[in-house]
Amino acid sequence: MSYEIKTAKALNELKQNIQSTLAAKNLDNTGEASMSLEVNGSQLLGNDYIYYLDQGRRPGKFPPSLIDWVRNKLGLKGNEAKQVDFLVRRKISREGTEIFKNKSNGLELDKLVNEMLDNLIKELPNEVAAEGLKWL
Repeated sequence: MSYEIKTAKALNELKQNIQSTLAAKNLDNTGEASMSLEVNGSQLLGNDYIYYLDQGRRPGKFPPSLIDWVRNKLGLKGNEAKQVDFLVRRKISREGTEIFKNKSNGLELDKLVNEMLDNLIKELPNEVAAEGLKWL
């Protein structure tokens, strides 16, 4: 099996592991993060806010609207949803997210990526040896 095929296989497994972790940790309420993940050649692409699901968001500026999250997670509608959206964003801007304050609740992408790399590295010696024999 070629290196490119092994890489694509490893990235697809990483994608599935990320999607499973998002679901298990209840981090993807709207489903957008999971649906955004796609393997494109030797890259795994996804929405930029996956970073915040992994690292959290530090205090500072107001985050973008979380209205879809408020509607899905809390079942609110109309003005009540808008008010809660504002209050949640204000709290995040003042204190940061729980993931930022306590990393254990995040996606832990580094752990998932390291597992994928370990598995890929274990398979590489066979691939390198097979390619080397072709040159002899």
